[in-house]
Amino acid sequence: MRKTSLSTSDSSLSATADEVTKIENFFDVITKRRSIRKYKDIEIPDEHIIQMLEAARLAPSTNNTQPWQYIAVKDSETIGLLSLVAGGQKFIADAKAVIIALANKAASCCPGNPSLWHVQDTMIATEHLVLAATALGYGSCWVAMLDSRNSQSIVAVKQALRIPENADIVALVTLGVPDEVPSPRSTMELSEIAYSEAYGFSLKE
Repeated sequence: MRKTSLSTSDSSLSATADEVTKIENFFDVITKRRSIRKYKDIEIPDEHIIQMLEAARLAPSTNNTQPWQYIAVKDSETIGLLSLVAGGQKFIADAKAVIIALANKAASCCPGNPSLWHVQDTMIATEHLVLAATALGYGSCWVAMLDSRNSQSIVAVKQALRIPENADIVALVTLGVPDEVPSPRSTMELSEIAYSEAYGFSLKE
């Protein structure tokens, strides 16, 4: 994996040693984030959950509509229900906490717009939460839950957790102290995904 290089040669972007360390720590968190599906039997303090949610709260959104809402679940029976709704995946049931990410349709900048701005904004905020979990030393796994089919299982969860009709369940995020070290993953080269000025023109690194 390519090591991200940080340059502070531009006088307009000069940084102190402390600032450089913070930048390096930021990229380190991004690099360390992996999907973790095995967790140790260690509880997550409420204050750490709150820190993760604070990270989500500070995310950008379309016209500052802030359509995201979250439910933090630590009750084992409720987590078991969420596991069943998500296809019975055992790692969800084993998580020490699960965050339910909701996108409030009523808070969307364009209600009824098929672009689903409220969902896109909530996904951005939820990635903030995932990175905060990594920074705090926790493993997480994003479980896609966007379901426009209004299936019976989704309805059951909404009823059990009193989720209003105008809130779409976007994702579940499982959390716990990692009990596994995932094998290295392959990632595409920057030249395969990024271009300069127009599609297909090589971006000089």
